[in-house]
This record gives sequence, structure tokens and C-alpha cells, in this order.
Amino acid sequence: MGPGFLNPASTAFLAIVCWASLLVVPSTRAADPALSVSNRIGFVRQHVDIRTVFQTDAEFPMTVRIRDSDRGVNLPATNVVLEVVEAAKLVIPAGFETFGPEGSPLWVLPQSQDPAILYLGFSAEGFPSDRFSGRMRLELKAVRGPGHVFVWQADAAGGIDLRINSRDGLDASDVLEPLVDGHDHYNVGFTTAGLYELVFQPSARPLGSDTFLVGESVPVLFAVEPLPILPPPPNLWQSWIDAHWPGGQPDPAEVAAGADPDRDGEPNVAEFLCGTDPRDASSRPVLKHHAGTGFVPSRVFELPVVTERLADAEVRVEGSPTLAGPWAPLAILEPNGNLLRWEDSFAADPDTRFYRRVTTKR
Repeated sequence: MGPGFLNPASTAFLAIVCWASLLVVPSTRAADPALSVSNRIGFVRQHVDIRTVFQTDAEFPMTVRIRDSDRGVNLPATNVVLEVVEAAKLVIPAGFETFGPEGSPLWVLPQSQDPAILYLGFSAEGFPSDRFSGRMRLELKAVRGPGHVFVWQADAAGGIDLRINSRDGLDASDVLEPLVDGHDHYNVGFTTAGLYELVFQPSARPLGSDTFLVGESVPVLFAVEPLPILPPPPNLWQSWIDAHWPGGQPDPAEVAAGADPDRDGEPNVAEFLCGTDPRDASSRPVLKHHAGTGFVPSRVFELPVVTERLADAEVRVEGSPTLAGPWAPLAILEPNGNLLRWEDSFAADPDTRFYRRVTTKR
């Protein structure tokens, strides 16, 4: 598709560049055996939070997401596995038999950051403090896995402030109580290697109410190493190629990440990430945009993606005052379901602004 222009006569306008295409649009102001790590994004040594998120357009007003702090995005918990590497394995010392017999192993994600181990936090940042107050609740409702789970903080005297203990059974006392818009770190311990599914349920008290509003129960998958030897997970990129070019050996040039076999202006990697058909020109990724709702002029962009494929591809939206650049990446917002979202804000609404979407294979 060649460049297309709208007449900007007497009106401000934006330009959106998608690969080689240029589009100008008017500006608007304003441990179950079934558990598996296949097809999940794995986090090993990053800073990751189990985050309580408020949502207005879903069945439950609150849910739990996995916050990738390095990239500043929230991911559905069902698309993520949190890995507890063998370096996290400790030996229970004398005086800490709450966790098990002295000398027994305990895999611990520590509350203080260790660059060799996943740094796990519990967060309610971004939760609307103008609608809720006080301390929230994040209750552990179930543990499915080969061992027991503990969550605690170390106190000033070297003791433990135990918040969650699955060894003695789970009840309403197995709960974390973060502040609205707060962020905390705890030690999280596992007594045995293997796969664990921890089911968390958030709740919060609306302003002026004595009753907690309850969110949905969300399973979070942990892989405590060493895991049993399993078949390797399928290669998402190769599986995608096999699905769209079945029954033979496709031309390597046609299935390359940057190839565009249907000539719709979108490379294979963009069609892969967005779940569109690389051999049908009528099926192509669509970057939607609308005016922001804040106090300053802004533009919000949304792109539907297949979330689990973000491990194999990445996408960004860049803006520039001219077609020649300089191009700068837009701030990414919290995803809304399977939508990635970006926002560009201005001190004053520009007469002309260019945008482009760039998708690359990892």
C-alpha cells in the first residue's frame, strides 16, 4: 500500500507510519499433573511483581497480573512462569523448624535483591487511591504442587514475620495486606522442587465502605528447579510457520521474519505477533489510535497481540515531528487484555506528528 494523505487544510493532523506505509489521519484534541511451562514467558532473574490490578470493563473489578518491571508491562498470569533456580536452594538452620526439620532444603526467593535469583515483589501500584483506601488483601486460596509454601519478612531482631504458611493448611489468615498503590517484597519459600500453582485472590475496601470488594482468583505458576526432564516446549515461531505453510518445505526467503509474502505491507514477524494470516492480504495487524483522556493533549495507540508470542517478538511505537526523524519510542501503558497500549503526550497539540510501528524478532 502506497502513502495516503488526508488534506490537512485548516486542521491539525497526525501521520502514522506502519513499515513502508504512511497514513495521515485527522487529529482529535483532548502441581496438578496437567501443569506445564510450555508456551509461557519465563522469568528467571528479573524484577517481577505479582500485581493487583483494578479493571472496570470485566466481570471482576480486580485481578492479578505479572508485572515485568524491566519492560514496564503487565502480563496475564496464565501466560507466565516464575522460575526458582537451583541457586535459590538453602538449608534450614536450627531455630527455623517452622519451615521443616533442621538441615532440610528450602528454595527461597529473597526479599532483598540477588542478581542470580528472581526478585519477586507484591504490588498494588496504580490501584486507584481515589476509589479505595487502607490496606488491601491478597489471599492465598490454594497451593497445587509437590511441597509447602511460605511467605514471610525478616524482622529487625533476625526473626520471621510469617504471613503465609501452607504447611498447616490455608485459611483467611494466609494473606498479604499491601497498601493501596503500595509495593512490598517478601521471602517466598518452597520445600520441594517441582511445579507449583499458587492461587491468589485480591480484595479491597472502597472509600466509605466497611465491606471488601472481592476480585477473581488467579493461578500463578512457579517452576522450582530442578524440574523433571520434560520434552522441550514447542518453538512458537516454527509452529506458526508449520501452521501457515503446511505439508512441505517452504521457501526460506518466504518465511523469513522480514518477508511479506502477501504483500500487505506487514512482515511475517508482525503477522506472527498479532495473530494475522501472512498469506492473506486482507488479514493484517491494525494499530488503532484515539485521543487520550488526561488533562493534557495525548494520543493512545492500541495493538492486538498474541501475548505468549512476546517472548519471540517485540514491538514498539515511535513518534517524530518529521518523517525524517528523530524517532523516539512512546511510553508503553498497562496492557488491556491482549492489547498493547502506548501514549504520546504533548504540552500543546502539534500541527503535524508522525508515528511508526516497529516489530522485530527476538
